[in-house]
Amino acid sequence: MSVADDRRCAEENLLFPREELAADIASILRGDAHSPDALAQLFVILREAIAGGLEGINRTSETLAAAVELIFTHSRAHAAALRLYLLSQEGQLRVEDDPVRLLDAAVERNTERARKARSARR
Repeated sequence: MSVADDRRCAEENLLFPREELAADIASILRGDAHSPDALAQLFVILREAIAGGLEGINRTSETLAAAVELIFTHSRAHAAALRLYLLSQEGQLRVEDDPVRLLDAAVERNTERARKARSARR
């Protein structure tokens, strides 16, 4: 890992560089002969970081959040969003089906629902 990678990890509060995490995720999702080893190594790193105390726990949390973001590009949701975006760019959608409009509306609905649920618990 280079000094630049160390600095980037510290800035993002990750356990290792985002590019390395992306490569590990891609390897795991390929399902080839190296996938179990890549997954096991990832789990070992996460376990050691958690055992290291609060800083390790925080960095593990940030690394897991980054992993979820990176996994998105391999998901069915991403493939569907890409198809919707392409239809939009080709002018094949109705105005109300614009990807940004659909996503913003869904986020708003669910953000409000989550806010109400948190208020009800208090």
